Formats: sequence, structure tokens, C-alpha cells
Amino acid sequence: PLWAIEVYSDKNNLVLDPFMGSGTTGVVAKKLGRNYVGIELNKEYAKMAKERIEETVYQENILSQKREKK
Repeated sequence: PLWAIEVYSDKNNLVLDPFMGSGTTGVVAKKLGRNYVGIELNKEYAKMAKERIEETVYQENILSQKREKK
């Protein structure tokens, strides 16, 4: 979801993930400086996602950094 979130949203926009699972979209959104709302019915996955997202740190220009490393 990195490319799609960076290209189709701006910093501080809201990203919605109605099927959150382990929270990958939330992690990427937070790294890119976006706000995030995730919905997950499975309590174990919701707990895992919450922990992953809370541990994530904002990283400016991560897509550009990945391109430069290639």
C-alpha cells in the first residue's frame, strides 16, 4: 500500500482500511504522515494491528528513499 497511499493522498489526510488485518495499511499511513482508521472484527488481529501501528514512526519521503537505494 506504500505507493498508493503516497501517490493518492497528502500528508494529514485520512486513510480508511475497512479490513485491517494485521495493520499493514495503518503502519504505512503513519510512516507517511497520514491519519488512519482501521476496522477489524477479529480481536487478536485488532490487538496486533494496534501494537504495530503504535510502534511505527513517521518517516518523511520513504518512497523517494526506496527509489534512491535501487
